[in-house]
Amino acid sequence: MRTAAVIRILTGLIFLAEGWSKLTGEFVRGGFAADLKKMAAETWPFWRHFLETAVAPRAELFGWAFALGEFAVGVGLILGLFTRVAAGGGIALMLLVLLGSGRAEPGASWDMWVTAGLTAKFALLLLVLLFAVDPGKVWGLDGSISKRRPARRSA
Repeated sequence: MRTAAVIRILTGLIFLAEGWSKLTGEFVRGGFAADLKKMAAETWPFWRHFLETAVAPRAELFGWAFALGEFAVGVGLILGLFTRVAAGGGIALMLLVLLGSGRAEPGASWDMWVTAGLTAKFALLLLVLLFAVDPGKVWGLDGSISKRRPARRSA
């Protein structure tokens, strides 16, 4: 479990850094909005419609939400606080990234489909693993909280 805790903390640092760079950089100041047209052009048709009709008119709001979400996932994983919630939030974020970047060109070979959005796919798998093993109980606040709660009695 200590290895999982180390991986949890390192993954949290990556998400924290990504979220911080988005919060303090161009992403929330028009960068996300500028990337939306390209993202919509290269994504799945159903997702394109959503991006163009729901996200684009509110691009600044969605940019801030995504950046804050990444930052919150990072804090949760680093502290081991509500680790499964943080991992679940990260899973949702990575699914959104994959919807925007995980599509290969129509007619592409199978290996292009496998490698499209590869970084997000690896992050998604890592977060699923962290969700499954709940490593917040080692070197995390989840462990401190669970020690303070009285054991539940079964009926």
